[in-house]
Amino acid sequence: ACTTCGACEDACPVTIEYVDKIVDMRRAAVEDGRVPTSLLKALADVEKKGNPYGKMARKRGEWVKGDGDADASVRVLKKGEEAGCLFFTDSCAAFDPRIQQIGRAFARLLGAAGEDVGTLGKDEKDSGNEVRRIGEEGLFEVLREANEDAIAERDVERVVTTDPHAFNALRNDYALDRPVEHHTQVLDRLLADGKLKLGALDDGKTYTFHDPCYLGRHNDEYDAPRRVLDAIPGLKTVEMDRSRNRSFCCGGGSLYLFHEGESEERMGELRLGMAADAGADVVVTACPFCLINLEDALKTTGRAEAMEVVDLAELVERAAAPAAAMTDAAAS
Repeated sequence: ACTTCGACEDACPVTIEYVDKIVDMRRAAVEDGRVPTSLLKALADVEKKGNPYGKMARKRGEWVKGDGDADASVRVLKKGEEAGCLFFTDSCAAFDPRIQQIGRAFARLLGAAGEDVGTLGKDEKDSGNEVRRIGEEGLFEVLREANEDAIAERDVERVVTTDPHAFNALRNDYALDRPVEHHTQVLDRLLADGKLKLGALDDGKTYTFHDPCYLGRHNDEYDAPRRVLDAIPGLKTVEMDRSRNRSFCCGGGSLYLFHEGESEERMGELRLGMAADAGADVVVTACPFCLINLEDALKTTGRAEAMEVVDLAELVERAAAPAAAMTDAAAS
């Protein structure tokens, strides 16, 4: 049942480390063929097609053209081509229709900031972060080698991703010779450099940020997303009682999008209740797994009309629209 969120390790007064031991036990279980049935197909699809959705590799770059958007300022890089920024989508952003919207929003923001952006297209495989945490070490090594080779065959300055799980794998489990950034860090940098301008939303809503476990506890990034929120003029924000390193897991780690353990109440539902208790109308997050689980919780708790869950990139794009309108009005 462990989501490898790291909360127990962070809270332990005698610094007992357990995640690596959980993963080691899972490796032994995998070697013995003791894998939950619901995970077998997802793992088989990762092995055969490079993603847990069972989609064809050649369709991996088609997310760019969704929503009638013919140009999301991203091109598929062929071997030997150059780009300032390689957008590593990972499987969720490549194939899940809801998460594709986040990728396109982020890509449009990069384009507006003048960034040169490319992707690996069909040459990209799943990052393997969840594959490794579920105990399939051999499969993870195959995925890592394929992605490292594909990145090495392109001349890119840095790698960025909208998925904290991919960010964790690329940053800590891979041996890349270039910087790896999460999109909250990229947006923070672009705003600090003046490459993005934001305007007030004036919607009267209260916002709260949900810290993804693999961005916060596993990679110690808490400030960048909050600086981005603070850059939106007049935005009213509150902190949940459990935030930053005490954040409550959404329940989405370790391939839990494809396997659900037995529990009286889903973790996403509990987390949404914490946001409601804090007085938030909108929960902002920066992880596809968190967004999927929290949006599901909106439906199962009957809060779909009263609350909203958005990714930070989507919120920034909303705030960029009034700023762009003001600029256009001034120019005319």
